Amino acid sequence: MKRRQMITGLAALAGSAGLGRVLAQDTQSAIGAGACRLTRQDVTGPFYVDFYPDRANLMESEKGLPLTLDFMVRDVMSCKPVPGARVVIWHANAEGYYSGVENPVLAADGTLSGDTADFREATFLRGQQTTDASGRVRFVTAYPGWYFPRATHLHVKVLPPDFGEEHTTQLYFPNAINDMVYASEHYVHRGPNPTRKQPGDDSPIFSYGDESLWLNLKRTSDGFEAAHELGVVFYGNMFGPLTDHYRHG
Repeated sequence: MKRRQMITGLAALAGSAGLGRVLAQDTQSAIGAGACRLTRQDVTGPFYVDFYPDRANLMESEKGLPLTLDFMVRDVMSCKPVPGARVVIWHANAEGYYSGVENPVLAADGTLSGDTADFREATFLRGQQTTDASGRVRFVTAYPGWYFPRATHLHVKVLPPDFGEEHTTQLYFPNAINDMVYASEHYVHRGPNPTRKQPGDDSPIFSYGDESLWLNLKRTSDGFEAAHELGVVFYGNMFGPLTDHYRHG
């Protein structure tokens, strides 16, 4: 059995036995994916880079509707928040381009045009933060643009405070809100996202079918906000405190 399958099974067993609920009576939070639920992992994607500024505001000079993201990182084996974890996010700008990479430029039908948009020296809409004592971080960014053939999404990695596998996933945006955003200033010139995936649709990216990965967005005075729980298992915690040999070697 693969390690990830084993961890998922252990998390499910803890939940079915009622252990998670008992341990989480004072700490559960009914946000996003739901308290004490393992967040399904997904591929990192082709636009990950090695450098992410340590910051809360990712906008730089980018145009777009403000989007505030409140994340809580929770260990689903104990249902306790995880302080000291590093949360990394990145996503496309209003034009569908990522910073830090050379982006392919697509024709109207989604095929490669042969041109590129070079943003290898840029860092917009990328950043990382460390969770506080309550396992929380907050990012202020711009609502992501779309690029064919993907549903509107953002990327997230959660790295353990000490030892264990990083947790990688993607979060998605409801089509009704996408349509509203893409009819507004900074987006309207590109029109709506032609890729209209919904939870349960067939897709090469398996997590489209997991409703817990679709953000629950709310309007603010100038944009949107979402609170979302990231349920993780860092297997290093299963073995107790680490010795200096493992911390430094």
